[in-house]
Amino acid sequence: MSAEECVQQQKRRKRIWRSGEFDADPFGLPQHVAIKAVNPVERAFGFIRYATVYADAVTAYDSSPILGRFEWSEKMSAYDGVALRILPCDRQAKKFVAIVELSHRANEARNLVVYAGEDGVDASARWRAWGRVLRLPLLIEDREGTLHPAERRLGALHVSDPQPHAGANPLSARRPLTFGQSGQPRLWARRLVVGDRPLAY
Repeated sequence: MSAEECVQQQKRRKRIWRSGEFDADPFGLPQHVAIKAVNPVERAFGFIRYATVYADAVTAYDSSPILGRFEWSEKMSAYDGVALRILPCDRQAKKFVAIVELSHRANEARNLVVYAGEDGVDASARWRAWGRVLRLPLLIEDREGTLHPAERRLGALHVSDPQPHAGANPLSARRPLTFGQSGQPRLWARRLVVGDRPLAY
C-alpha cells in the first residue's frame, strides 16, 4: 500500500462516537458541558472533559482519576468554525449520530462538542444557532472526513446566488420603476429632438 493510499484510508476512518446524546443551549451562555473521551487510550484512562463555553472563549480541564487534571483555555478566535459531522456509534456503523463541534484551527485535541443526537433536524438547528451566537463560520464534513465551508462568504458578508434583474414591463413599454420615477417611455420625443437627458438618468 502506497503512502497516498494510507493517507486516504486514514481520512475515511472516522472516529467513533461513544459519549451518548446531549444538548448545550447556545442561547444561555455560559454553557457547561461534560464529555467522556472518545479516543480509546484516553477513554481507558477515564478522561472526562469539563468545559465552559463563553461568547468569546472556552475554558476547560481534562480530568483523569489516574493521570490527574489538565487545564486549558482558548479564545473563540482560535476556532475555525462550527462543524457538523455524522459519526458512527460502533465499528459496524449500524447507528449514527450527528454532532456539532467547535473546530480548532491548529489543535484537534481542543475541538469541543456542544451537541450530539440522532435527530438531524435538531442538529441542523443547533449547528446554525451556535454559529450565529459565536459568530463563527459554519463548516460541514464530507465523506472523506474533510471540513468545508457551508456558506460562501466575502469577509463578514454572506455571498448568495445572483438574483434576476427587474426587467421592463412589455405591456407599458416603460423602464422599470427601480431605474427612476420618470413615468416616460424609454425613447421619448424630447430626448430625440432636443438631446436632453430624461429624469430617470
